[in-house]
Amino acid sequence: MRTKPASTRKPAISPTKLSTYLECAVKYRYIYIDKIGRFYMKSRAAFSFGSTLHQVLQQYHEPGAERSLTGMLSRFEEGWISAGYASAAQEQEHQAAGEQILLAYHASAEARQEELGPVETIATERTISCDMGRFKLTGRVDRIDLHVDGTLEVVDYKSGRLTVTEEEVAASLAMNCYQLILSKMYPGAPVCATIYCLRSGESATARLTEEGLAEFERDIRDVADVILDMDWLETAPVRIEHCADCDFLSRCEGEWRRQERARRLHEEPAEDEQGFSEFGL
Repeated sequence: MRTKPASTRKPAISPTKLSTYLECAVKYRYIYIDKIGRFYMKSRAAFSFGSTLHQVLQQYHEPGAERSLTGMLSRFEEGWISAGYASAAQEQEHQAAGEQILLAYHASAEARQEELGPVETIATERTISCDMGRFKLTGRVDRIDLHVDGTLEVVDYKSGRLTVTEEEVAASLAMNCYQLILSKMYPGAPVCATIYCLRSGESATARLTEEGLAEFERDIRDVADVILDMDWLETAPVRIEHCADCDFLSRCEGEWRRQERARRLHEEPAEDEQGFSEFGL
């Protein structure tokens, strides 16, 4: 009987995986090792709202796309995702907010084109990756623009936040991962990263220096090595500040109750031992 050859595919490490591990190793285990996230992770209005807007903007920025405001609003209505809303009223509120966001975005995009000149969008909603030896560093970007001076700008939409600073972009794990990947995909090309707040139209841009990219790459390799070498079977839940909002809290609480019962059984003397001890035996 012929055996199936072992897979030689390298493990993929993404900004989401890295941030999940840095937040909680057990959460990483549940999602990426045990693969039980679908049983615990709930649909949320924010996810559905953001996904709907991302789809509309992806279509808007595709080469040759029809970019009228009417077209944007039609795609928004046709592609609306209803999952996760607590009530019809909440859903209607988000629909109205989404329309206002697109009105403002369309006006801003037109003004930006006039100010900066022709900017070519070369990718929308695309997975990018680079080889890092033991693993692939990968990430899904909302948009990549090519400027007339050759700069590659990766743009990340945020549908929930109102403000952003250059310092926050510079400290963003995801944005730095995207810059690192692009710098390896396009050696020598200037790369920058922008976070765009859809609700307010506010944005901020940051750029890693060559030294900053090299330092960030070393840090990513160190964290990835820990993840790849981890003994996940020995990774048990511990209480941290993120527990209260975690979808896996009920599972961890069950594990803590089992640990407590086991501790009590270990500490309490057996019944026979208690009986003999009464007689000094």
